[in-house]
Amino acid sequence: MPTSSPTPSSLTPDAPVPDGGAAADTAARVRYLDEVMAEIDAEVRRRRASGDLPAGLEAELDELFLEFSPVGLQGRARLRETLSLVDGSAYVDIAVPTASNKAVGSYVKRLIRKGLGWYMNFVVAQIVKFAWSVSRMFHVVVDHIEDLEAAVETHRSPDLPADTVPVAGPGPAWWAAAAVEALRDVHDRVLVADCGDGALLDTLAAAGVDAYGVDPSDLVLEPALARGLDVRAEGIVAHLDVVAAEALGGVVLTGSLQWLRPNERERLLDLAASRLAVGGTLVLHSTTPEGWAASVTPVVRDLAPGRPLHAETWAHLLGSHGFAVAQPVRGGADHTLAHVGADASDAATVNAAIDALNDLLLGPTEYLVVATRER
Repeated sequence: MPTSSPTPSSLTPDAPVPDGGAAADTAARVRYLDEVMAEIDAEVRRRRASGDLPAGLEAELDELFLEFSPVGLQGRARLRETLSLVDGSAYVDIAVPTASNKAVGSYVKRLIRKGLGWYMNFVVAQIVKFAWSVSRMFHVVVDHIEDLEAAVETHRSPDLPADTVPVAGPGPAWWAAAAVEALRDVHDRVLVADCGDGALLDTLAAAGVDAYGVDPSDLVLEPALARGLDVRAEGIVAHLDVVAAEALGGVVLTGSLQWLRPNERERLLDLAASRLAVGGTLVLHSTTPEGWAASVTPVVRDLAPGRPLHAETWAHLLGSHGFAVAQPVRGGADHTLAHVGADASDAATVNAAIDALNDLLLGPTEYLVVATRER
C-alpha cells in the first residue's frame, strides 16, 4: 500500500548522474526506483505490525483493484488474470462478523449467527459447489481458447507491406462494358466493391444504374468523392455485413478477391447471396492464377494470404450458393503465341505445343463471371 515517505537523500530524479551517457542515466533512475519501492515496503510492514491496517483490508483492496481497475494485460495474461478473480470469488464465507459498539449487540449477532448457521451452511455448501463447478468450466474453456490461439497463430500469414498491394489503374477497364450490359436492367441499388477512383460508377450512372461503391483505401476514393459519387471507405465484407437482406439488385466484386483467405471468401459469398434479391446479378472480375503469378513479385507470391481462383472454380462456388452462372468472358493482357504456317516442318506438332503453352501460361490474364441468384 503506497504511503507518503521521504525522498531518498542519496538520489532524486533530478540529481546529477555520473558521466557515462544514457546507460548511466538509466541505471541511476533504476536505483532510485528501487530505493523508493524499498521504503514503501518498509512503511507497509511497519504499519501492518502496528495494527494500523485492519485484518483483511489488504485482501479486500486487492479484490477491488482486480474488479474495477482497467486490465492492462492482453491476450492470455488477461484471461488468466480475470480467471483468478473468478477463483477468488467462488468461496462464500458464512462467518458473519459479530463485532458491535454495544455489548448486547455483539451477543445478539452471535446468537443469530449460531441459530441460523445450520441452515446457511446447507445452502452455502451448494452455492460453493456450483461456483467451483463454474470456475472449473472456465478453466477448461480458457485452456481450449489458448490451444486454438496457438493453432491459429501457426497458420497466420505474415503481413504484406502496404506498397505491395495492387491498386486498380484509373479509367474504365476492359470488362466495364460487359459489366454494364449485365446490370443495365437492374432496378435496385448496385454495390461496386473496391471501386477505386469511381470509373465504373461513372459508367454505370451513365447507363442509368443506381450504383454506389466501397473501397478500404481512403486515398484512392478522393477522386470519386471530388466528383460527388456515393462511395464509402469500407471493406466489402464489413459493408455487406450491415446491409439488409435482399436489399441489393446487383453486386460487382473485383480487386481484393485475389487476397481473400478461404474463410473470408466463403463469408463473402454467403453475404453476397443473402444481400442480393432473388433474380439479382453478381458480376465478378478476377485475375487468373497464372496472370497474377506473373505480375507480382516473388515476395508477394510467397506471403500473400490468398491466391486468385480459376473462373471454373468461382463458377462452382457460386453454383453451390444458389447462382446460375453464365460462360466466363476472358480478357486483359493476352500474349498468346501465333501458330506457325502449315508449310513449316512438323507444323501440327509445333502448333499443338503452342496451344498447350497458350492454355497454361500465355492466354488472357483476366476473366469476368456473371451470375444470377436463383434461390
